[in-house]
Amino acid sequence: MNKYSILFADDHTLLRQGLISLTQNFSFIDKDRIYQAANGREAVNFVKKTQPELIVMDVSMPEMNGLEAVDIIKSQFPEIKVLMLSHYNNEPYVIRALKAGADGYMLKDAAVDELQDGLKDIIDGNMYISPDIDQNIIAKINSSEDGAIDALDILTSRQRNILQLIAEGHSTKDIAEKLFLSVKTIEAHRANIMDRLSIRDVAGLVRFSIRVGLIEA
Repeated sequence: MNKYSILFADDHTLLRQGLISLTQNFSFIDKDRIYQAANGREAVNFVKKTQPELIVMDVSMPEMNGLEAVDIIKSQFPEIKVLMLSHYNNEPYVIRALKAGADGYMLKDAAVDELQDGLKDIIDGNMYISPDIDQNIIAKINSSEDGAIDALDILTSRQRNILQLIAEGHSTKDIAEKLFLSVKTIEAHRANIMDRLSIRDVAGLVRFSIRVGLIEA
């Protein structure tokens, strides 16, 4: 039986450690190649260096959330299988995850057996969606009914990342240092983001970010 390397990306240390302990007992997981990251940015950087075969990615994380991270990872390494893990079962989150290239979406209250089955499914090339989520969700991926999704889609990946950092309360200087960009570049991105979203202040950006799931309330 093939054994797979796996990366767990979640900002809660106890949850990461619990997942690691669980999956060490899965027959198809290489217990010597189980890795972890505390946010989406760490996950992206780790993947670029080591390219694990499986990723279990939390949706809501600081600095770069899982939805942005999976978008970047899948654009560069489409062969890596990604299972999103979240508290949220509402359609906008699921649709965004699948549109970004995720191979599955699982709720955090899932049983151990479901985690094992979900990982097996995506390894086999199937899509896995938790039973508590509308199983017709895949048919809705190309739908433009949700205005919030459409509004977020008009931003580039870089702009969405900067928007999240702004909404989390990071200063322009701090964002520039994190992204290795100049302060003027960040200011230009912020102005473009506000223009594209027709939002005039930072408070409005925060409210929008909460509404579309970039950050938690």
